[in-house]
Amino acid sequence: MAEENISEILGIEEQSAISSPHPGSIGSAQDNSCENALATIANIVLGVGIVGTLFCLVTLTTTKVIDPTTYHDSVRYDTVFNPGGLAISVGVLFSTITTWALLRVIANISKTLKEINSKMK
Repeated sequence: MAEENISEILGIEEQSAISSPHPGSIGSAQDNSCENALATIANIVLGVGIVGTLFCLVTLTTTKVIDPTTYHDSVRYDTVFNPGGLAISVGVLFSTITTWALLRVIANISKTLKEINSKMK
C-alpha cells in the first residue's frame, strides 16, 4: 500500500481543505488546558513522592533498640537496620513512578485523540 493513499483510504482530507474550528471552542485541538493540568499534577505527584521516599528512607530504615549489654542503671540505644522500612520506601518510590507514568500516558492519549478528532472533521 502506498504512503500517499493512506489518507485517502482513511477519508482524511488535507488540513487546508477543512475549515478549522474556532480557537476558543471546547473541542478544538488548541485547548489542552486539562491535559496540561494533568501533566502538572503528575509532576507534583512525582516530586512529592520522591520527597516522601527520602523521608521514609531516613525514618523507617533505622530503628533504635535498647543495647542488652548495658547495666541496669544506664540505658544505651543501638541503631539497627530495618529491612521492612526499606521495603516500604521502595514501594513508595515504585507507586509514585507508576502513578506519574499513568497520569502522563492519560494526558498524552487525550492530546492525541484531540488531534485525531480535529483532523477527522
